[in-house]
Amino acid sequence: MRKLAYIGAALSLSAAVQTAQAAVTTYNVTETFNQVVYNVSHPDWDTIFTGSFDFDTDTHTVSNLTGSLSQAMDGNTTWVPLNYQLSSVADGMDGLVVTVFKENTTDVFAGGGFASSGAMAPVYTYGNYNAFASIYVPLGDPTAALTPAQIGKLAYGDCTPAGLMPRNGSGTICMAGWLKADGTAGGTMKGTYPITQSITAAVPEPETYALMLAGLGLVGFMARGSKTKEKSK
Repeated sequence: MRKLAYIGAALSLSAAVQTAQAAVTTYNVTETFNQVVYNVSHPDWDTIFTGSFDFDTDTHTVSNLTGSLSQAMDGNTTWVPLNYQLSSVADGMDGLVVTVFKENTTDVFAGGGFASSGAMAPVYTYGNYNAFASIYVPLGDPTAALTPAQIGKLAYGDCTPAGLMPRNGSGTICMAGWLKADGTAGGTMKGTYPITQSITAAVPEPETYALMLAGLGLVGFMARGSKTKEKSK
């Protein structure tokens, strides 16, 4: 009986830990904004956002969205860090438009801030040395393929020095991309089309595996200890 009690306690502890972790899942996200202007000269020069976020299935909230935004005009050799998740807006389509910024402010375009709903137009030409990327997270299943209307919520803006012009790093003319209401290319230069997004569940961290193995080891240790005590009686 004592043996079963030890095993039961260990299993209960392990289950409690796993249940607490199960509500929050970490996902990886990649967005690609095709830069139409480079379709012939440099087809691989697209603007790319890659990052990760945590999704709570109980509260349907997104947190800790961070990542990096590539600068297509540099051939994707330069990446802008985006570390401040400052906006998360329900769009009425059972999803969230979540936006992460380079600076700890949503003031991106001079005189225009940014579009929290993902509907970018009109976009102001000059910026405030900030950058952002907006992703779309379906609440039912973050990994679900997006509908055309949901893809229309994806956007980015890069107003950092050398983001667009001039190339000496002193300018504030923004590179930006989104889709217009009719699904055609919106954005600077010749626009951005198509736009794609991929969200996948992140591989558990090594410490998660270690915790699970520790729990199994605890169960085995208790079972062996109980068996030794029974033999010594």
